[in-house]
Amino acid sequence: MQTVRILSSLTALALMAACTTVQMRHPDFGRNCTDLRPDNEGDTNVDCVTVFYGTNRTVLTSSPINNTDERDTLSVSPDNAGTLSLGRADVWLPKLIEDGGTRDRGETPQLKGDIPDDKDELSKYVFLTRITANGKDRFITDLQDATYYDGDDSILLFIHGFNVEFEPALIRAAQLSTDLSRDGIFNAGTPVLFSWPSNGKMSMSYYMSDRDRSAAAAPHLEAFLDILTKDIEIDRINIIAHSMGNRVLTKALEAYARDYLSSNSGREIEFRIILAAADVDSDIFDQTTGVLDNLGADVTIYTSDKDRALQVSSILNQARRLGDTNGNRPYIRENDRYQTVDATGVATELFGLGHGYYSTNPFVLGDMLCTLMETDPNDRALQRRRYADDPNLPEYFQVDAAKTPSYQECSLVRETTPNQNPKLYFASKTLTGAGPPPSMVITQPAQSVEMTPPGPPVEPLTFIKSVTLYYNRETYKAERYEDQIVEAIGDNDLLSVTIRAHTDSVGTAAENIARSQALADEMRALFLDRSGLSEDAINTEALGETELQIPTRDGFPASANRRIELLLTLSIVDTY
Repeated sequence: MQTVRILSSLTALALMAACTTVQMRHPDFGRNCTDLRPDNEGDTNVDCVTVFYGTNRTVLTSSPINNTDERDTLSVSPDNAGTLSLGRADVWLPKLIEDGGTRDRGETPQLKGDIPDDKDELSKYVFLTRITANGKDRFITDLQDATYYDGDDSILLFIHGFNVEFEPALIRAAQLSTDLSRDGIFNAGTPVLFSWPSNGKMSMSYYMSDRDRSAAAAPHLEAFLDILTKDIEIDRINIIAHSMGNRVLTKALEAYARDYLSSNSGREIEFRIILAAADVDSDIFDQTTGVLDNLGADVTIYTSDKDRALQVSSILNQARRLGDTNGNRPYIRENDRYQTVDATGVATELFGLGHGYYSTNPFVLGDMLCTLMETDPNDRALQRRRYADDPNLPEYFQVDAAKTPSYQECSLVRETTPNQNPKLYFASKTLTGAGPPPSMVITQPAQSVEMTPPGPPVEPLTFIKSVTLYYNRETYKAERYEDQIVEAIGDNDLLSVTIRAHTDSVGTAAENIARSQALADEMRALFLDRSGLSEDAINTEALGETELQIPTRDGFPASANRRIELLLTLSIVDTY
């Protein structure tokens, strides 16, 4: 009876969703997004996001294509083509409100009904403006150029789940790449989609069909991974798989990872993998982890106890799903490279299945961003938990529902050197901006009391913490980084700071030295104003483009090179 009720609710939701026509293609579909976007002296409310794709769906074009061709697609159907097709799509995406647009993080507002007469209204909705199919050589060249242009040599690969059509998957890939990035601070990577031939329909029979189709797609994803990691020069690949897409990914990675060490000898590629609401057998996944270790990947598993889609899947498959928290008994692998995060506290969706929280909930998106930025879980809005609440069993993390969902729960800084003492991460009150620093507050006793002679002075323990802040040339203001600096200092005493400012290679060497000096001077002024340090305790180094973090050609605007390194000399008193 429980199974019937749940499946009936899925069918009802599918019928309700089908009642309204959604305009997913721009009225002028067939043109590049940038040619259609309204542009007033560079000020626009629309982001144009190019998504590269690989798929074993059937892709139809007006004529056959060779390795160097690009053709507009006539259609992309849910039929299994039995081969891997490559291409790209232009996605018209409203800018985030914080960037002057109309879209909240996690939203993909779609136009329902007729096209508005006022064309300016189109900037409020997400559209596809063009979808092309590319020959392999053309695909590799275009994707390589895109990663160079982004300046981070990284890719964000998304694998969608059950009941997802091709065009919505392209839009989701564009949204994730934008919402998991912070301008001037972190770029999640050039968006890439692997789309397997899901029917895009919701019923028990279609679920069973999709289950078989996902397994058959794994060899094509493996071939796609070979292209991404062998034919294109990248330093890092971030992978997000959702729902049944985790079945495709698990099977593909198992085969790919077996040969990885030999086939990629001499190349160092970082793998960061996020498994969200994973509709895959926990035991089967556990059996593959040993092989996955060949990749040296950091893996984060997001689970929820309110995911009704996975509850249905558990019944149909008669097996525990990886993305199900199971009360307080989620899947945990005792390995430093694996983390399990229980998102139950924020995963509820009104009139929904609680299955799409990974892409629509700002809190989860914020934590995923922090995960990709390698922020320690202790610095995020998470609580430590133990399996079955047993203090002797493995640890996992749970979202802290008491904290406001916010990107600010993550420090958004990168450690340039390993911290020798992970216990030195604390919330700080050092940069308060109100009154003298704590060391200068003097309180007189109300009356004379007998004082115990002081013991020997406690020797302070000093250490240097290195923090890197990434900036945008047009919007840089030192005060914007105050929260990150506060968190980096923690409850320690700040003794001195060295500010090392770097630029990318845009401009002459002399111009970049001057530009970096101005950046360092503004940051120095912030420390003088807010920290209580003397002028002698704050040093600056203007390095311009002399120490590029990522070597580039002259004139290349690499965001990874635009950075300010803070060498914080801190002390902590050992009271034991």
